[in-house]
This record gives sequence, structure tokens and C-alpha cells, in this order.
Amino acid sequence: MKATITIIAAALALAGCATPPDQIAPAYTSPAAFAGYTCGQLNDEAVRINARLVSASVQQSAQADSDATMTAIALLVFWPAALVIGGNDQAPAIAQLRGEAEAVTAAAVLRGC
Repeated sequence: MKATITIIAAALALAGCATPPDQIAPAYTSPAAFAGYTCGQLNDEAVRINARLVSASVQQSAQADSDATMTAIALLVFWPAALVIGGNDQAPAIAQLRGEAEAVTAAAVLRGC
């Protein structure tokens, strides 16, 4: 019984952990959103998106590492604390930025940049 409770607590705790940034899929963004952009504007937009993506990925990676560490400590010391682990999850922002980056690339290809 005690082992079952521990396994359930571990599964719940791990479910709340931040996803590593490299495992976050892009959210679809239509290239039509960038149809009116010139090649220079598309390049500028790609640079802005990539800068924000790097920043969000660094934050997400730190959060994922912190969550994993805190989960391990909580499970070893006081497992109910593992149920409240969480923080600044950047996954939705990363997914959106990755989708926008793909859309900008597609718009650039369509424009012949």
C-alpha cells in the first residue's frame, strides 16, 4: 500500500514538472500573418522571434531543472511537498514562438527571400 501511494505521488509530481524546451512542439501559425512583409521585415521578425525564443527556452530549461531537483528532494524528504512544485512555465510561449518562426520561414520561402 505504501509503495502504491509513493508511485502515485511520484507520477502526480512528475506530471506537474516543466517540460524541457526541446520537447515542446510548435503551435501552428499561418504564414498568411506575414504575407505583407518584405524580405527585410521577415528577416527582422525572425531575429526578434528567435531572441524571444532563446530567452523563453533558457527560462523553461531552468524551470525544468529546478522542478526535477525539487521533485527528487521532495520525494526523498517529504513527498506531499512534491504535489505543489511548479512555477513559471514558458511552454505555451515557446510553442507559440516556434510556430511563428516556422510561419516566418514559410512566408520567406513563398516570397522568394
